[in-house]
Amino acid sequence: MYSNEKDSLLKNDSSQSYSSSDETPGTVNRHTPSLNGDDGKEHFVGIDDIGDYEEDEDKGEDHPLTVSVKSSGSGRSRTAVSGGLDTGEKGTSNLATMVHIFKGNVGTGILSLPAAVKHAGVVAGPVGLCIIAFIAVHCMHMLVRCSHFFCRKTGKQAMSYGEVAEECSKGIFKDKAYWPKRIVNLFLIVTQLGFCAVYFVFVASTIVEVAGWGDKVDKRLVIIILALPVALLSYIRSLEKLAYLSIIANICCVVGLITIYQYLARNLGDPTRLPMFSGVQNLPMFFAMALFSFEGIGVVLPLENEMQKPEDFGWVLNVGMGIISCMFVSMGLLGYVAFGDKIEGSVSLNLPDNYLYDGVKICYAIAMFLTYFLQFYVPINILLPPLLNKWQKRHGSCFEYTFRTVLVLFTAALAAGIPLLDDFIALIGALASAGLAIIFPPLIHTLTFWHHGLHPMAFVKNLILICIGVLGFALGTFESIMTIVTDFHKRTPKHVHVNQTLINGTMGFTHHPLFKTHPIV
Repeated sequence: MYSNEKDSLLKNDSSQSYSSSDETPGTVNRHTPSLNGDDGKEHFVGIDDIGDYEEDEDKGEDHPLTVSVKSSGSGRSRTAVSGGLDTGEKGTSNLATMVHIFKGNVGTGILSLPAAVKHAGVVAGPVGLCIIAFIAVHCMHMLVRCSHFFCRKTGKQAMSYGEVAEECSKGIFKDKAYWPKRIVNLFLIVTQLGFCAVYFVFVASTIVEVAGWGDKVDKRLVIIILALPVALLSYIRSLEKLAYLSIIANICCVVGLITIYQYLARNLGDPTRLPMFSGVQNLPMFFAMALFSFEGIGVVLPLENEMQKPEDFGWVLNVGMGIISCMFVSMGLLGYVAFGDKIEGSVSLNLPDNYLYDGVKICYAIAMFLTYFLQFYVPINILLPPLLNKWQKRHGSCFEYTFRTVLVLFTAALAAGIPLLDDFIALIGALASAGLAIIFPPLIHTLTFWHHGLHPMAFVKNLILICIGVLGFALGTFESIMTIVTDFHKRTPKHVHVNQTLINGTMGFTHHPLFKTHPIV
């Protein structure tokens, strides 16, 4: 799946320069400039020279392959090496990178996969998840490959998703190449704010479920109340401080997932009672909800840029995403077999009402509440800097806090407008995740290597992936919007005074089984 580029980063006393390389396998890179080694000889090492390097190594030639690289955004230096040599101590280890990959992909999406499998069928669902996982991981590798190409070409140490899109478009759009970068950043913003809104819905749904309020309290009221503490915590600007929230969120997430898995394993139903295939008409919703779960493509390049051994990123990504894909398939299948057509938008909402499982629901809700601020950091980092340049001198820090508050309230309004968890997940998955995860990577790959030996079969493969992504984007968005409209029409409007709603909710909470003695199931 992943062609390990084995990026040979060459040491040069004064400077290092990179040039474009051919994608054609098995050929020597003739565009890489010569660099003088310690032995005074000129060495040519590029993306396709791995075989040549190994031959030279057998002959006893010594190539200097170490270069000091400054990690993007951290201000720390790392030593990146090719060919299995020792690295420096700075940067992220392979294990830490794998943990970050886990954090970037496992959120509310995994709990919605049983509902996604319901739209496909007990056999078609897991098979479809495996196919989507393969495509998503392959697209991640294509994006990394293009980033390597342009880093060598421009001499940059690291590039973001948007910068890669901009570089690949310069041959077509000339001085307008910044538009693809803006489009990618727009999709990133929509995706991340969509995740934030989904977290609002998830936490509110969990509170209503655990409190036993049912129809007595509108979920939208809970979302509005949650917006206040979220807005205050959004004022945290330091990633170091957010890291502590991330640790707590990870612990809550792992505890919640383990408990959910053991319950599903002990309460499996008869899979033969469920349809093997739910029909073609339901596939767009399955595609959209499943794609929402593979939400980690935005963190791929930053993680690779921070590694001690970036040349190991290929197998680290494969192993990490392989484990995550197995978790996704098993959660989707076990959850659907356990609860059948009664499955909720999040499988956690199907758990019984007792101390243990109410604790699990609260635990996972806390994890998603704390994860909100990490997801919120991405759109803030894109939107805020240009606005601060224009307004901060005039209004000081007041403008920044106001902007953060408005953005939080915007995500809360989105959540309150579409408080149906599975429908909202499908909409975000189809509208934004399809573009970032499936459409853009093969398009960028094609534009990058069009004049550098792109194989005809690679072009056909990229075209097929783009068509799948566009089809899923169009049909998934349309179907999810229609489902939202239909579900809203089915809902009976409730005109309850706010004060009475709060009173009823409080009374309902005191009568909840959580306050009664009952055995743990």
